[in-house]
Amino acid sequence: MPKIHCPDCSRDIGMHELEGKTTTVRSGGFSTRYRCPFCRTDMDNITDYLV
Repeated sequence: MPKIHCPDCSRDIGMHELEGKTTTVRSGGFSTRYRCPFCRTDMDNITDYLV
């Protein structure tokens, strides 16, 4: 299973551990932000942090 490397606390996070928040965008789409459960850092694009 892929893991995400947090850019702030440098911990490896399982995909199931990430906290996600999806909101609607004015253009009619959706935007999802992910948060590290350890240091609470927000990440917009988690593909940048795949380990």
